Amino acid sequence: MSRGHALIVDDSSTARIMLSRLLERADLTTSSVASAEEAFPLLAKNSFDIIFLDHLLPGMNGFEALKKLKGQPETKGIPVFMYTSQNAERYRREAKTLGAAGVVGKQIDRAQLLRTLDGILDSAALTEPAAELSATSPAPWLADVSQQSANSLFGRMSTLEVAFEENDEELTSLRHSVSALQKQFHEELHSQRAKLRMISFASFASVVLLLSLVVWQSRHLSQLEDHVSQLEDQVDEQMSLLHRIVAGMVELIEKEP
Repeated sequence: MSRGHALIVDDSSTARIMLSRLLERADLTTSSVASAEEAFPLLAKNSFDIIFLDHLLPGMNGFEALKKLKGQPETKGIPVFMYTSQNAERYRREAKTLGAAGVVGKQIDRAQLLRTLDGILDSAALTEPAAELSATSPAPWLADVSQQSANSLFGRMSTLEVAFEENDEELTSLRHSVSALQKQFHEELHSQRAKLRMISFASFASVVLLLSLVVWQSRHLSQLEDHVSQLEDQVDEQMSLLHRIVAGMVELIEKEP
């Protein structure tokens, strides 16, 4: 069962995916949008337990969106974390002054993030103002500046891990796609070969039939030639006999007195 529902507001699709993966590992469901203008209609229709808000956004920036969130009764009690590459102490103080529960770097320390989420989601004070929550449960990386280097290193490792998993999933999907294409190619090749064999067989049968027809016609013509030759011989014999008969008749007529 989900422990809560988080809204991620960031114009970077990669950043949204990475944070979403980390939150899903903490048993949170997520919704993502690319701008603050898209976030407010979503907040009006859905209930969220925590918001991660990028600082540099198209249109309304992160601090402007934070002020609006904390100025609306229906969103004032939702903990808001600034999800940004900004890490200056002045920025953190300003974010806290405006009501942010904390600042989460883009290169996230996953262990610290999960502990902070545990402190927020497992407490009974989910509906309390974010400023009070920040005061009672401050993010560890905000209180201990000496841990920034280690947190940054762990954050980079977490980011690389998520990126690796994402790439691994993409590679797996690509492998499946290539396998499907190979299967389709082999099936098409098999089909084309079968068609080619049928065409070859049909062509061979046609050639054999044509040759048979030519041979038969040749034999038939030879027989016709023989028959015509026989007829010509018979005609010659008949003409010779007729000449002899006519000659005999002429001779008889000449002999009569």
